[in-house]
Amino acid sequence: MCRFRIVPILAVLAVVTLLACRGDSPVAPAASSPEVAASAPGTARIDAARERLAAQFARALSRPEVRAAVHAAVRTSRFPEGKVALDQFLAADRGRLRGLVWAASGTLPDLATAGRLELYFPVPEHQAAWDGSRRILVGTIGNDREMPVAFDTDGRRRHLDPREPPATPVLAVVPRETDFAAGPAFAVAGPSDDDEPGETPGLYLTRTHFNDDFESWMKGSPEFEILALGQKGSSDSLATYQCTNERAPGPYYYNQDQKDWSGSVLVLSQAQLDNYRAVHPGQAMRLFFVEDDDTRCVIKSDPADLRSLIAAVDSLVDGLAGGTDVWSVAGRTWRSFPIAQKVFSVAASLIKSNDDLVGNAVEDVTTAERYAGHNWIVKGKNGQTNGYVKLEVR
Repeated sequence: MCRFRIVPILAVLAVVTLLACRGDSPVAPAASSPEVAASAPGTARIDAARERLAAQFARALSRPEVRAAVHAAVRTSRFPEGKVALDQFLAADRGRLRGLVWAASGTLPDLATAGRLELYFPVPEHQAAWDGSRRILVGTIGNDREMPVAFDTDGRRRHLDPREPPATPVLAVVPRETDFAAGPAFAVAGPSDDDEPGETPGLYLTRTHFNDDFESWMKGSPEFEILALGQKGSSDSLATYQCTNERAPGPYYYNQDQKDWSGSVLVLSQAQLDNYRAVHPGQAMRLFFVEDDDTRCVIKSDPADLRSLIAAVDSLVDGLAGGTDVWSVAGRTWRSFPIAQKVFSVAASLIKSNDDLVGNAVEDVTTAERYAGHNWIVKGKNGQTNGYVKLEVR
């Protein structure tokens, strides 16, 4: 007969003794397991819950009915890249799929801790190739700079190459970047066939090149945005006056999925420029490029990182990090101009999906760099060149 007493100092030893009495051997879980990481505070706990949910979902895909439901959902999705809101998917058919995930893993999906997630194939070839079989992985990642992890339908965990996707199709369970409540992006996408390009006078972006797409392959296509930042009231802070991106209406629609892009997108109308000048005489505007992760037209970043970037760029170009429209012999152009405002309020990210700060555009004449067909250079952290663009006033 095995006997033991539990006293406060020997509580841990008592657990070991109890296991010994049962004939079991205590085994320490691996440090990298989601269950261990789940006890960590803040974003580590959210990451662990998301990874645990991905493992549950992978095991659920061992069931033909779950695979059939996923196959149908991503192929009939009205959202870009076939994205599906995970919570809505699990709630469908009065929660039947949530019940199947529970049955396969023995635990209810912890959506509350894991955060708002979406489900899709980030590699188009993977979606095209997957026929609903068990040859599939469920992958997840929080921050673009993290190592992606994935699970097969038996629940086995593996690391994926952060640079290249595997040959096996990967279904991603990742922090949500899509506004499912607003409807599909193409519902408000760019100009119609009846619109005439350039019919609205103002500042236009016509060509870009970025040195990186600033997006892990696990997160799918990049979501580049241009924020026109100007003086906030009479303060030394910045406010957003216009956001140009893939969900913006009409001439402000801008969708760049590769490192190079050409087209015609309105950044600021002449009316906006005139109104800004009337309210803020003598003040310029910063054109700031970001790769947005999950909230349109809102910069999510460490405030110190943003302030450091702005300070580095301002120092590099002697304060000429802004721009304004001026008359020249060639007509109206967008030229560099001093800008005093250096403070911008950023939104905190609760799911480690901070935006990538691509950089502040500066006119090429303020640097020694020149790139054919482009006239403004996008400067990022420590003043490094992250790309270059062409801006023109029409």
